[in-house]
Amino acid sequence: MTDNNKKTFAPFLKGLSLTLILILFGLGAIKIIANTSNSSTEKAIARKLAKENENFKKLKFDLVDPELAPKGIHDAVLLGYNIMIDTQKYAKDFVGNKLNCTNCHFSGGNTTGGENGSISLAAIASAYPCYNSRSQKVLSLGERINSCFERSLNGKPLALGSQEMVALEAYLHWISRNYPIYAPIPWRGLKELKAEKTLSPSNGKLVYERTCALCHGKEGEGGTNIPPVFGDRAYNDGAGMNDLGTLASFIHANMPYENPTLTVEEAFDVAAYIMEKPRPHFDKE
Repeated sequence: MTDNNKKTFAPFLKGLSLTLILILFGLGAIKIIANTSNSSTEKAIARKLAKENENFKKLKFDLVDPELAPKGIHDAVLLGYNIMIDTQKYAKDFVGNKLNCTNCHFSGGNTTGGENGSISLAAIASAYPCYNSRSQKVLSLGERINSCFERSLNGKPLALGSQEMVALEAYLHWISRNYPIYAPIPWRGLKELKAEKTLSPSNGKLVYERTCALCHGKEGEGGTNIPPVFGDRAYNDGAGMNDLGTLASFIHANMPYENPTLTVEEAFDVAAYIMEKPRPHFDKE
């Protein structure tokens, strides 16, 4: 789970684009009389879709280079990117473990998820404020950022309006530019997996020793630019990764780093093994 990016963003992302066809379709907007035949119903639906498509066209969304941010926000966007990549350096006063944001959000989250794409943050600013089921309330983007600092980074919240918070918000808004507000984000989150058999932490231990320990350490302690996965310097038990399904999905899609090869069964077993291990407790009321 390493990311050696420094201040500038990898140039290969320039020009990379993902075309989304967003079709807004409301059943209530289609008025079809009760005795309409199937063929006329299909024609009515086709006319509705054609109209929606004409109205909204094809909306393009590009992964953008932080270096290309305009002058007014350029420095803030780059600081936000650097905080994502090297949180230990650029937000050290707010981190309580050995993790960086990019350990869960590869390339500072400027990916479209999927295999080797970790947990994408591209377009995420368009989804906030957003209801958070864990908190059971609507969170602002800044509040959601602080949740990561307090849980995944086992640290302290940033002051809203602080240099670090403004920088992170500027960066996330920049990599969300041109995406429609509250439109569904297809690559958001992780692909949900289901365990195919009874979990076996003992088999997970063998998988861990065979495929994970070389980088993450026998005791989960991590290494230079490699995050710990259990122990005192890992994420706490309130973090999103301290959930069996989330952890297994992340492992299956991204581990071993840059060469994910584990089966669903192996991913669940190693996740079960990791979750049996000690880690800091999240005790915020």
